[in-house]
Amino acid sequence: MTEAVLAIDAGTTGVRSMFFDKSGNVLGRAYAEYESYFPSPSWVEQDAESWWVRSCETIQRALSETGLDPERVIGVSVTNQRETIVPIGENGTPLRKAIVWQDRRTVPQCDWIEKEVTQDVVYSVTGLTVDPYFSAPKILWIMQNQESIFRNTHKFLLVHDYLIYRLSDEIVTDFSNASRTMLFDVRQANWSDRITEGFGIPREKLPEVVESGTKIGEMTARASKETGLKEGTPVVSGGGDQQCAALGVGVVKEGRLKSTTGTGTFVLAHSRTVRLDPGLRVLCSRHVVPDSFVVEASMFTTGSALKWFRDNLGTEERIIADDRGVDPYEILTEEAEGIPAGAEGVIHIPHFVGAGAPNWNPHSRGIFAGLALGHTRAHIVRAILEGVSYEIRTNVEVMRELGIPSQEVRVTGGAARSKTWMQIQANILRMPVIRTQMEEATAVGAAILAFRGVGVFKSVARAAEEMVKTLPPLKPTKETLDVYQRGYKKFKELYSAISDLRLDED
Repeated sequence: MTEAVLAIDAGTTGVRSMFFDKSGNVLGRAYAEYESYFPSPSWVEQDAESWWVRSCETIQRALSETGLDPERVIGVSVTNQRETIVPIGENGTPLRKAIVWQDRRTVPQCDWIEKEVTQDVVYSVTGLTVDPYFSAPKILWIMQNQESIFRNTHKFLLVHDYLIYRLSDEIVTDFSNASRTMLFDVRQANWSDRITEGFGIPREKLPEVVESGTKIGEMTARASKETGLKEGTPVVSGGGDQQCAALGVGVVKEGRLKSTTGTGTFVLAHSRTVRLDPGLRVLCSRHVVPDSFVVEASMFTTGSALKWFRDNLGTEERIIADDRGVDPYEILTEEAEGIPAGAEGVIHIPHFVGAGAPNWNPHSRGIFAGLALGHTRAHIVRAILEGVSYEIRTNVEVMRELGIPSQEVRVTGGAARSKTWMQIQANILRMPVIRTQMEEATAVGAAILAFRGVGVFKSVARAAEEMVKTLPPLKPTKETLDVYQRGYKKFKELYSAISDLRLDED
């Protein structure tokens, strides 16, 4: 009887439950969305109970639709949207809705942190910059605006932690998630007294921290009844979605990078040591691979730049796609393939909502430069694909500057479906781009941790070699290297020329 593990992937918009065998084959899967709430335009909240309800629904559906015997399931792990925080009382009940990572209400708290604790101290200890993105400012907001909730909070939990608690009654988080809270000493792998005391957040309100892939308990009778899984099934600590995705494509040693392009792009490089950037351009967090770190760059509008074209200028492509019964993106990239490398002089800067890493410029905006009357919509599409790839290269260059080796980049996310786009990335990055057979790399990473936690594999790296199936690498083509080297230089010069403009102001 083939043994299986369950990976619960609780993302920003919904949860996916997937069962894997130890060869990386999917035995069953199901997905369900949950609702986000917007009390104010820049506030984003979710009901923590909905994470659990949808998890139970998808687990039950995956079991019933595939006929998988719960007796075969030997472990459960969780991966999650990071930074989102929810306070629970002593009985485990959420005391308010969770504040989601996208929420921007905490700008005043971040201003206070920069003044009272300082950006340099936070970065040197946690590897993170001061930003509303992270968990600590959210906790400070609750402390300052909802005093009774803060006082009655037993623990502040991340999504992973809450689901692990509902599965096992154990209150823990893992290194990779904790390192995204802005409260964690990235070197010491524990909560930082210097930071928690500086912020006035009692350590006892934070969960115990364990290494990713640690067996932390067993499924309770109550969780068994609600999920349909066997009571006593081992529960294993998982990790943050980006670190799990890196593991899920085999980024388990130095020289390998992971690039996930969906709405935005997250580039993670494996590192054996803490690597901090004097320019604060990239972040450093704990990997889900033991004794390892990730250097991470976040870009805001990459895939969404192509979506912008599809929704606003791509009416013709959408009609063609509908007639053919294919995805409109397939038509768009097909058109771009017919345009020469360099888009015949059109350059795009994909900063529709400001620049993320490495420039961190909230005032930057999307630019198309070099347009002439002979250019077509296909040139604009090609320029978007190239502009995003140039933006990724700017971050890869920063990582190289920090001494991080980069021999190959492994890609995930919706963009990875496009061989055309990934070949452009290989040419611009000047190194092989490797796709994997399994698109849901985040869930694969959580499954690897589950198998490691129950002892099927002796190491996470060995498990990745067994479970991650790669496609043939897309290698840089020599004939494009010069044109893209010149294009990259122009891309950087263009950004430098417009970086101080305030196009978002009247």
